[in-house]
Amino acid sequence: MGLFDKLGLSLMERVRPTLKPVPTPEDPQAVLAPVTGRPIALREVADPAFAEGMLGVGVGIAPAGDVAYAPVSGVVAADVKTCHALLIRSECGAEVLLHVGLDSVKLRGEGFRQLVRKGDAVRAGQPVLSFDRALMAERGLDDTVVVTVTNPGDFARVEVCCEGDVAAGAAVLRCVS
Repeated sequence: MGLFDKLGLSLMERVRPTLKPVPTPEDPQAVLAPVTGRPIALREVADPAFAEGMLGVGVGIAPAGDVAYAPVSGVVAADVKTCHALLIRSECGAEVLLHVGLDSVKLRGEGFRQLVRKGDAVRAGQPVLSFDRALMAERGLDDTVVVTVTNPGDFARVEVCCEGDVAAGAAVLRCVS
């Protein structure tokens, strides 16, 4: 047991990620990358609920950092007790799920810090979650960040619009009316 453990300080309290907004495009139909990293086709995400499209149309991203930013401007419609996911209702009507890690619910909130709550207004690019990728790796969990539009039927189509590595704040999906 280390000194920080004796003092009751978690790794998330010891290491404070940089929490500053990322620049975002002005396209109200765009869904932005919540993290910088390598995109993963949703069908290749190692979780059947996402891979089979049960949770909407979207993309996974292998993250390079430990902060997730709001993928859209809107209102937080739902959050979870374990602090690893948010549902944001965007200004264009898209219901956007931001989910950090696969099977991350097993951590019961450990290593996550939710920066917004249900009912909060958020702006695209605003920091909304921080997470401990090292803890996830230590526990054998996949740290893939998934962003989906859960109501694709409300649009003519939802298209993936990213290639190669993406920066947080870059458009990865577009909701076409």
